[in-house]
Amino acid sequence: MNSHRPPTFLCEVQINQYNQQFSVGDQVTFSIQDNARQLAGTVLKKYTNSCLIDITQTNALNKREQEIYNGRVVVNYRKINEVKIHEQ
Repeated sequence: MNSHRPPTFLCEVQINQYNQQFSVGDQVTFSIQDNARQLAGTVLKKYTNSCLIDITQTNALNKREQEIYNGRVVVNYRKINEVKIHEQ
């Protein structure tokens, strides 16, 4: 058994009132840096209290900022302001 592997319950997304409102592929706007900046992106992956968002298509960041964020950012669900539901 691999002792370096985290317990399974730490890797699973626990459904709650915040994350059940979002789906992978949703277009969202959200706040970063203590609500000083508004960005938009696409939900790539859901976690229990936050989600990974693709920000490569936003024009709000300059090239250097895009490099710093590596085109993605993890955002707490409470910082998401608006959602455009992704149709599956």
